Amino acid sequence: MKVCVFGASGYVGSSIYKLLKEDSAIDVTGTYLEDPAMFDDLNKLDINEPESFSEFYKQQEPDVVVWSVMSGPDEDELIQEGLQHIITHLTPQTKLVYVSTDFVFTEGKGPYAEDDPTSRMPDDHPLSTYANAKVKAEHFINRELLNYTILRAGPIYGENEIGQLDERTEKLLVPLRLKNTVAYRDDLVRTFVHVTDLAQAVIEFVKNDLTGTYHAGPDKSQSYYAFMVQMAEALGYHGDSVEQASEYEEVDKAIPKNTSLMTDKITNAIKQTFR
Repeated sequence: MKVCVFGASGYVGSSIYKLLKEDSAIDVTGTYLEDPAMFDDLNKLDINEPESFSEFYKQQEPDVVVWSVMSGPDEDELIQEGLQHIITHLTPQTKLVYVSTDFVFTEGKGPYAEDDPTSRMPDDHPLSTYANAKVKAEHFINRELLNYTILRAGPIYGENEIGQLDERTEKLLVPLRLKNTVAYRDDLVRTFVHVTDLAQAVIEFVKNDLTGTYHAGPDKSQSYYAFMVQMAEALGYHGDSVEQASEYEEVDKAIPKNTSLMTDKITNAIKQTFR
């Protein structure tokens, strides 16, 4: 089996790539854009450039494509250009495994099941570019493909397969190391998923024939405040270092309150467990 991981140098993608490399039955290639690459054998590629992308893809001709590219403020360009290039090249036999997000549920009235309708943010919202691009991507995939898996995930945390921590944990550690307190909101509820668990779930779908949309993560949800207390304690600090933040916010910048995910479907479909 030939697998190509787009975004193999990123926080999630590097874990997926490394775990795939450990399987002798899989011939895996990966791409990166920004130096330095996390692995010596990755291919530097701007997937938004049609000619270079087409040349690379025709050389590889993978059986499975994994999309783990994430680019926040540039997410819309990635969908309009890069994802469209991939979809154009996929044959019916080629499977796409696409890593998506809980932020396709911008109304914030979770917990959400896989078949609940997605929604867009107002275009002037600070987070609209990322959220709306993910909604658009899922619509593209559902409309154009049959052989695909969309894996939605909430906030991703933990040390990945090459020793990188997520940005949230890195930011948490700064005040903790200085013996300062840090505050998080208790009204923002999410399904937090460990990066290795998510990567292993991706690989399960690479290897099997299951298609459709699945929510990746444990069967419990937590507020940011409760989760960060737990993280502080796991890192060896006292939970009292994390305080409850104010829930005040401007109306036009309001963040979706509850984007937690129902995860029964994935639990019943694959063997992967989520911590």
